[in-house]
Amino acid sequence: MEKEFKITSAKQYEETMISVFEMQEQEEPLTPAQLAEINIMLKAAERYEQEEL
Repeated sequence: MEKEFKITSAKQYEETMISVFEMQEQEEPLTPAQLAEINIMLKAAERYEQEEL
């Protein structure tokens, strides 16, 4: 079951993209849960880009 995540502001979009970048840059390998979370955040960012930008 996929969590619903919606970006509603430019600030939230920026914070989400920074979080994704930081997770990808960590030294430890990403867990399946972290990869799923990144995927959810990127899908929300894509929806925001299509709707708002």
